[in-house]
Amino acid sequence: MAVWDVPARLWTIARKVEDLLELHSKTRVALEAIEARLRAMEDRMTRLEADREQLISEARSAAGVAATGLASSIISDVVTRVTRVEMRQEESLRRLSPPA
Repeated sequence: MAVWDVPARLWTIARKVEDLLELHSKTRVALEAIEARLRAMEDRMTRLEADREQLISEARSAAGVAATGLASSIISDVVTRVTRVEMRQEESLRRLSPPA
């Protein structure tokens, strides 16, 4: 065994420990970044859940307005058709009734 083998091995071990510590610090930075992103996503999801009730309320209102508009349109169409039938019936009665 040469005189330089022990210092060389110690140097190699020291370099590996240094690399390990550097990797550990990089991992810590990456994990902190991931944690920050997860917290931001969690906050966003919390806000979305809180706004869900308002969204549901607005959707119900929109559906109510649409239903009212549709019902109004249908009623208007029915009234128009009934009026046309009445007018045709009056016209038919005038033609059938004898002149007085």
